Amino acid sequence: MTLTFRAKLLASHLGLVIAILLLVVLELNRTLGGDLARQLDDRLEQQAQGAAQWVGEGRRHPDKLAGRLGLVVHAQVTLFDRDGNVLGDSSLADVTDAPSGADDPEFQAAQRGEIGRATRAVEGGEMRFVAVPAADGMVVRLGAPLSDIDATVGAMRRRLTFAIGIAIAAALALGWLASRLAARPLRAMTESATRIAQGDYAIVPSTSPDDFGILSRTLASLGAQLEAKLRELTEERDRLSAILAGMAEGVLVVDAAREVVLANPAAETILGPALVGKRLTDAVTSAALRAVIEKAAGTGQPHETEVEAGPRAIALYVRPLAARGGGIVTVLRDMTRLRRLLVVRRDFVANVSHELRTPVTAIQGYAETLLRGPVDEPTRKQFLEIIHRHARRLGALVEGLLTLSDLEARPPEQAVRERVEVPAIADHVRATLRERATQRETLVDVDVAGDAIARGDPVAVEQVIENLVDNAIKYGRDGGGNVRVVGRKRGDRVLLEISDDGPGIEAEHLPRLFERFYRVDAGRSRERGGTGLGLAIVKHLVEAMDGTVEVDSQVGRGTTFRVEWPVWDATAYPRAS
Repeated sequence: MTLTFRAKLLASHLGLVIAILLLVVLELNRTLGGDLARQLDDRLEQQAQGAAQWVGEGRRHPDKLAGRLGLVVHAQVTLFDRDGNVLGDSSLADVTDAPSGADDPEFQAAQRGEIGRATRAVEGGEMRFVAVPAADGMVVRLGAPLSDIDATVGAMRRRLTFAIGIAIAAALALGWLASRLAARPLRAMTESATRIAQGDYAIVPSTSPDDFGILSRTLASLGAQLEAKLRELTEERDRLSAILAGMAEGVLVVDAAREVVLANPAAETILGPALVGKRLTDAVTSAALRAVIEKAAGTGQPHETEVEAGPRAIALYVRPLAARGGGIVTVLRDMTRLRRLLVVRRDFVANVSHELRTPVTAIQGYAETLLRGPVDEPTRKQFLEIIHRHARRLGALVEGLLTLSDLEARPPEQAVRERVEVPAIADHVRATLRERATQRETLVDVDVAGDAIARGDPVAVEQVIENLVDNAIKYGRDGGGNVRVVGRKRGDRVLLEISDDGPGIEAEHLPRLFERFYRVDAGRSRERGGTGLGLAIVKHLVEAMDGTVEVDSQVGRGTTFRVEWPVWDATAYPRAS
């Protein structure tokens, strides 16, 4: 059983009082009995001396003298001759058969001239005897029962027992009151400590000047300091968490047991979800990455490198937290996109150089030929037409690049959000490309529902449709081809499909079809005036209007481009309506 502080204080107070009372009782019991016995001895000795003087004055009839002396001194008086025979006894009427006292120690001491004392049990209880020498070798002995002393001690014990009971009751009451008063501030401090443990640091300190008041104020100060420190640590943790969460680099912390204790979102993007708590072998599945981390942990030295982990290229910096065998901090950066961008930039520069070199070389060559000397009129006209064709191609290429640059530099908030009549624009595009379709003997069929009203930039929508329809005419089936433009409203989107029945595109080309300068058949594209930028421009225009574009093609069955725009909502853009 667990005792409270109040119970312990009360028990200790009560135990102390009881112990003190018991010591007092035992001491009183011991000293009172001894004091009464000494007083009895002194009285009996004085009375025996007086009786001895009486006997020495030559009085006769000792039996009668003993009786009278017994009445005077209120004790048993016995007179002995020098041989120990009883001459008189105040307690006996006839001393003829009285036992001799020659063997009693008090008689023997008196015979030697000393005062003899002895305590013996006789009929009726214990007796205290004192013997003194008298004239003519006689001995006077006085005896008194010890029952009087025992009665006095017993009465004292009863009174003390009663007093002890009262004292214990008073001590219990006072101890209860004292423990209550002492436990009250302690209980208040316990409640304050419990509130601090539960996260409530608003502690009102006591104003008492005693030790409990000092302790209460110290506890309140501790709570305030703890709150300030926890607030500081919380702010530091939140700041660190925000920094880690906002980092593009992944941060992975592994303890000495090779268990992940921290991983930011970027690390989980690179290595996988739910990394914290996993073993290093489970969290980092790439053997190359794990080997670099283990190497840095084994040597205790930082290590920086770049490794191939499956389809990813990852740069990592590994630094041990302590000496060899401690924790490890690993910073990871996914270089895959950067590498891809470097490849795209390299390819872009190479493609632009290649695309520019052909028309520039042609223009330069034919111009130099014309400058070197006179040529006949038909040849001159032919050369000028070639120069003009390549100049137009060069202009289209530059215009396409400028368009792409403008689209990429335009902020999203500057995008036009207007009502776009897709059916009217589709009909207008068909009319614009009618001559080209006639030259290619291609039939353009437009079937766009009247409710296909999109939200976007009307000029950009027309450019997208015209580019896709123009591509369908140019790269569709030669002679007798069909191009279909079908549009309808589907939920909160407007879907437009432009399909042809041409030779189709192999599946391996589809993922890269919207890249700049990418051509399925480079020779055929240049022959028909393509720059390799049209589909890249289409994708940028559509995505700038919150739309999507995708392509589906089967070799020998044709190609279909699907474009989606948001449906026009007049309530969201009332002024544009």
